[in-house]
Amino acid sequence: MNKSNKSYLVVGGCGFLGRYIVESLLARGEKNVSVFDIRQSFEDSRVKFHIGDIRKKEDLLKACEGVTTVFHTASPTHGMGYDIYYSVNVVGTEKLVEACVESQVKQLIYTSSSSVVFNGEDIDGGDETLPYVQHHIDPYNKTKELGEKSVISRNGKNGLLTCSLRPAGIFGPREVQGWPQYLKAAKEGKNKFMFGSGQNRCDWTYIDNVVHAHILAADKMVDGSKIPGSIYFITNDEPINFWEMPLYAYEAFGYDKPSLRIPYPIMYAIAWIIDTIVMLLSPFVKIHPTITLFRIVYSSSTRVFNIQKAKDELSYRPIVSIKEGMERTKNWFLANYPQFIRKSSTKQEQVENKKSN
Repeated sequence: MNKSNKSYLVVGGCGFLGRYIVESLLARGEKNVSVFDIRQSFEDSRVKFHIGDIRKKEDLLKACEGVTTVFHTASPTHGMGYDIYYSVNVVGTEKLVEACVESQVKQLIYTSSSSVVFNGEDIDGGDETLPYVQHHIDPYNKTKELGEKSVISRNGKNGLLTCSLRPAGIFGPREVQGWPQYLKAAKEGKNKFMFGSGQNRCDWTYIDNVVHAHILAADKMVDGSKIPGSIYFITNDEPINFWEMPLYAYEAFGYDKPSLRIPYPIMYAIAWIIDTIVMLLSPFVKIHPTITLFRIVYSSSTRVFNIQKAKDELSYRPIVSIKEGMERTKNWFLANYPQFIRKSSTKQEQVENKKSN
């Protein structure tokens, strides 16, 4: 992809995905790249930073001035609670759309989630014709759905072109959810068991592929194309069994594979009880349990998506394979999270670990 004459604003540009989009734009020679975020987490003299609150349109209007293309990647992480989900993913997104319309921004690319169509039932080959679900098992995905609707409904208003991308299972170096959670669990001895059949397949998407899809959308979204007003699933197009990813992380850091398998119905019942307790105590204390109903259902279900639409209309193809992506992720975490490496109890184990790494 060659550089353009556009000016870019990455909302949430200090976050996991947002920063990678910024770096990719700079790498191809873009000269007008800005970031909007609630705080600045890195330095780069080539980037203009706007520090503000996505829920305040006056902050967004300043950042959108003179911008042609906006990537909206800002979103709270899982576990922060419905109030913050709604205020950022719904209210904040609506404020951003209004700012884009008023500022005559030409393009808005929204980062949604594949789980906006997931209600706990298996999805195998699902495409963009799947309807939104009636009842979400996680409030985060409900708010992502509402944000997506807000973005798509404004397509064409005052010349603004919009589209939405739905990545599945984003992973890679610098991520703050998947791999850190696996490693924390292993260090705390919570890797002794796995639940469900272990055969449920799911899609993961390496971070470089997610970035690639976003920039393709910006490059190709013009009047008369099929992209404005459209939604696209984005994956690595290489579904694997869900447990392959955490087991790979455990092994890379010297931890044993789970020795116990707990049937799904038992884990579901345990998670339901925990969720109920958390809900009852929520007016008095905020609890963030490791086991939640959503995590149990999410980790035990098949979630595989058809990305033919993205291939046809965005010319999207994954640029990094799942195997290469996992290898890169492993190497980065080994270099940056040494505190999670299991201390071998014998010299022989130390030798074996060095060989495997």
